[in-house]
Amino acid sequence: MLIAGAGGHAIELLDILISEEMTADLAFYDDLTGITSLHGFPVLKNAEMAKAYLSKTPDFILGTGNPQVRMMFYQKFTAWGGTHRSIKGRGIAFSNFSNSNEADIFNLCFIGANTHIGRGTLINTGAQIHHDVRVGEFSEINPGAVLLGASQVGDNCSIGANATILPKVKIGNQVIVGAGSVVTQDVPDGVKVIGVPGRII
Repeated sequence: MLIAGAGGHAIELLDILISEEMTADLAFYDDLTGITSLHGFPVLKNAEMAKAYLSKTPDFILGTGNPQVRMMFYQKFTAWGGTHRSIKGRGIAFSNFSNSNEADIFNLCFIGANTHIGRGTLINTGAQIHHDVRVGEFSEINPGAVLLGASQVGDNCSIGANATILPKVKIGNQVIVGAGSVVTQDVPDGVKVIGVPGRII
């Protein structure tokens, strides 16, 4: 398994993989820093090394939280012959009626009934996704965020830690919601929202 990224989020992901005994042939990919090893696992430094690895062990996991970087890694690694795998942490309250097979869901999350969470999206530790919520692709729902019934979040969004999206609120694509914000109204594409109640800045 190749983890796309080698920063703080990747280390939290490593904890989950260790607890699930999924570290056989594990490596990281990081072409930005000088590190060559992370907690005893090798760090691949360039495209040639990653392609060679994926030709033998094609599975990869997105090891970064940033929505744009998650999408970039997904596109790059699949073009190199990789197969995206999602991860599910421990202690998740998970509805049998959720469609979230291609999302990463970290420890201690709540995933309600009739939810849809898109490909490459990250639901980080302790977040809550309540009934009938829709989350697009490659979005990041940060720790402790709460998406209430029938709310919607678009593609490539970042919902800050402990933010709350009220029921039936629709958030567009490429939106950033600040930590602790409470979003009470629909939000268009490409804006930043902060505060209680949330306002566009």
